[in-house]
Amino acid sequence: GMYLQLYRFSSRFFDDQQSLAMFSFQKLELPITLETRPPQFSMAAAGILLRSTIAKPEILGDSAYLNGYTLQGVTVNQAIRIGTDRGQGKLAAADYSLASYVVGYSSNGLSAFYTHIIPWFAVMMILLLAPNLEADQSDLRIAIPSSALLTLVFLMEGAHNVLPPLGYLTYLDKLYILGYIASALQFWLFVWSNNLYCRSSEDQRPRVKQLVNDADRFYQVSVMAAIAVMLTYG
Repeated sequence: GMYLQLYRFSSRFFDDQQSLAMFSFQKLELPITLETRPPQFSMAAAGILLRSTIAKPEILGDSAYLNGYTLQGVTVNQAIRIGTDRGQGKLAAADYSLASYVVGYSSNGLSAFYTHIIPWFAVMMILLLAPNLEADQSDLRIAIPSSALLTLVFLMEGAHNVLPPLGYLTYLDKLYILGYIASALQFWLFVWSNNLYCRSSEDQRPRVKQLVNDADRFYQVSVMAAIAVMLTYG
């Protein structure tokens, strides 16, 4: 006859085989493997072979969808697990048939963009516009990069709350590192320009302002180029 077993499982777990290097635009694969383990079902005994006879659209049930991810489909693979107990001469008895169902997911690009990229991009825009302030607005200029750096720290901490500990940098980490560097460089630039402006005499102020404006424009162009490269190839 025909038998049916239905399981519904919901949990959060960590799969160390998943790559989150492109977070928050990553792809995930959920492998579900069925295997004949009792010795009487081994290839040497009964020769049981697992083979999927269900059409792919019917494999995925209603519970296969995840919030924030787009279901890509399922891949069905068949294989034989070969035992390694060669010392006792039981290699044949340790061969088992297995069938693997790999469910693929991809993160929702639009959701990931406005959740993680837009806040980072807003802070970077503030850093890019800050040099447009006049050189004599020293107090306001100095406050902007330090505030932006603090904001980036909190944004990155919030993004890492949904991630397990990783041994590599993600795509989002690289964006935040760029933000840290841009904030630190802007702080140094404003300190330098403020000291230069304060130490100059009245007749030197126009030339100092021009020098500071040139340095500010060079900073803006450099950061915009770095943002474009990081967003494209990061």
